[in-house]
Amino acid sequence: MMRMGGLLCGVLAGNSTPEHRPPNAALYDEITQLLILRYYFPLEIFSFISKVSVTSPASHPDYQRYSMASLQQALSGPEGSAAVRRQRIEAEIAQRQQDELEAQQRQWAARPQDKPLDPATAALTEAAKPHLQSAGYVLLFTWVLLRVTVWFDIVLADSRNYYVGGIELLIFGIFLLRGNLRAARWLRWLAVFSVVPSVLVLDFLFMQPLSLTATQFQLAPVRHGWLVLETVLSLRVIYYLYRQLGMPAVMAACDTKGYKRRDLRIPAIVGLLLGVCSSGLGLAALHGETARQARTIVAQRYGSGYQYHVNGIGESVTPQGRFHTAQVQVWDDKGIMSVPVQWPQ
Repeated sequence: MMRMGGLLCGVLAGNSTPEHRPPNAALYDEITQLLILRYYFPLEIFSFISKVSVTSPASHPDYQRYSMASLQQALSGPEGSAAVRRQRIEAEIAQRQQDELEAQQRQWAARPQDKPLDPATAALTEAAKPHLQSAGYVLLFTWVLLRVTVWFDIVLADSRNYYVGGIELLIFGIFLLRGNLRAARWLRWLAVFSVVPSVLVLDFLFMQPLSLTATQFQLAPVRHGWLVLETVLSLRVIYYLYRQLGMPAVMAACDTKGYKRRDLRIPAIVGLLLGVCSSGLGLAALHGETARQARTIVAQRYGSGYQYHVNGIGESVTPQGRFHTAQVQVWDDKGIMSVPVQWPQ
């Protein structure tokens, strides 16, 4: 069209020589310019505006304000049929997916425990859950039984001293019910370590005279019988936890988590050494010079009709000075007394 306009201008205004120009050439020039301004330039400008209005990005919706659901709906709707709009919608969806992936990676770097497990690891973890939950229920039952036992001791002994213990059983039980493999590893280690200390709860059976033990069972068979039964049950619970938390499914789940398998001979040896050392020191103290003096002082007070055994010694510091302290068991066939005694060092 521009070529036609130039040709028109040349024909009407510029292609005639001065000697051949008609007398009214100036009038013709004015008419030509008016025609060009009236009809040619509006056509060119309209064509340019129409092209801009079709191809300008401003004519498309602002897809950045769309939600992901709206973008998916627009992609499958009429807007997705247009090639240009479809390309923009797909680019916006891809950008949002990339931003979401980067945000998840930053979150996993800050909190690795939030990262979802791969299918193989998730399957192994799921296979280990029944064993963990079984051990967790056993711990909770043991904790409840321990609370009931303490309550009965308080009622029967008419004592106001409340023993707050066994809370670790409740904590470990909750963690195991939630499938925590790290708690399972620590609990199995502690179970092996506590075998010897659990047996040493019955140290009164071999660290005191047999006649005193027989008298205790004769006068309070339920209480001392329950103490023996409680120790046996504790060992049974320890063995059950060791077996359940060492199942192949649990060990495989720990391996997938990257947990290193621990040598359980170490806690067994440490528990044995601590138990032997504590028992040896206790025997040496209860049969030493301090214990002999405590028995002598109490025997002078009660006479030769009783038997005496020291089951605890210590020291105390008062404004009057330092004193030896001891707890002496005094008994005969009719009863048992626990007599505290102290004397200056």
